[in-house]
Amino acid sequence: MSRTVFGLVALGAAVIAIALAVAWRGKISEQATIDQSGKSAAPSPQPAAQASPPAAPAATATLPAAPPATPPPAVAPAAAAAPTFDVARIGPDGRAVIAGRATPGAKIVLLDGGKEIAKGEADSRGEWVVIVQEPPLGVGQHELRVVQHVEGKAPLTSEQAVVAVVPERPAEGQPAKPREETLVMIAPRQGSATLVQPPSPAGVPKSADLALSTLDYDERGHVTVTGRAEPGTGVRAYINDKMVAEGVAGADGRWRLTPRDPIEPGKHRLRLDRLAKDGKPVARLELPFDRVVVAPTSSSDARRLHVVRGDNLWNIAHAHYGSGFHYTVIFGANKDQIRDPDLIYPGQVFTLPKVN
Repeated sequence: MSRTVFGLVALGAAVIAIALAVAWRGKISEQATIDQSGKSAAPSPQPAAQASPPAAPAATATLPAAPPATPPPAVAPAAAAAPTFDVARIGPDGRAVIAGRATPGAKIVLLDGGKEIAKGEADSRGEWVVIVQEPPLGVGQHELRVVQHVEGKAPLTSEQAVVAVVPERPAEGQPAKPREETLVMIAPRQGSATLVQPPSPAGVPKSADLALSTLDYDERGHVTVTGRAEPGTGVRAYINDKMVAEGVAGADGRWRLTPRDPIEPGKHRLRLDRLAKDGKPVARLELPFDRVVVAPTSSSDARRLHVVRGDNLWNIAHAHYGSGFHYTVIFGANKDQIRDPDLIYPGQVFTLPKVN
């Protein structure tokens, strides 16, 4: 029995030894597998990046230096525009309200035949109004002009004129007559005048819707006739029973006729016909008129200047011609008024010729 026990013990020991050996070998194999996996997962060392050759410097295009910017030419200040008339209301008693436009902020002086009669000032929009109350305009014809004064510049006189004829006032004790109004027209330097105020309450000559506003002529006898009619209707003019012009009233009802041929001095008769669509006259006006000889006006290149207090020929020439030495031009054109170039007087009206 003892041999059997010892045999079994020996056999168990051998089995245990074999089991331990197998376990130890498995452990070693597992460790080897883990080590091999770690080596495979580790990043392989990269070869050191070769130093790139230094980049060649970028080629820089050498451009020629730009020439210095040329400053824009200085723009000469625009010449101040002459003042103008927009409104002229003159009562039969000579009291007046005159309005127009000028350089904004300009001082305004209203002249009657070169004599100062009222003052005003243009607002920021260039609009001005002057009132003539005391004394009013006297009976008879008047030529009103306006002078604007801007600091640092020569006075500038309007090229337009307000022409007015104030009627005589009825004498006390005389029988009442139809009331007359002041005739008022705004006349440009050249061309026909615009009727602003007719001389009678009845207005201008009329026949139905046909009305005559002005009949004007220049020094050469060229006639201009203006008036009103129904918009779009035809108007025909005759002088001494000869048809001389034909036209159509505009959308505002105004028409203007300018016969081609001049008329001779003397008495003439004007006839106006307003035409229907079939060309037949449906309204007619007739009136006589005289063409008197008018003294020729100065050259169209010349301007007129009203002398005011403080003016002298040197300053006027410097302002209008750019050089005071041109005072001789003004003196030569106005010798009939200037006896001494050092002595000029407020109210004088000088012609300013154009110079090259």
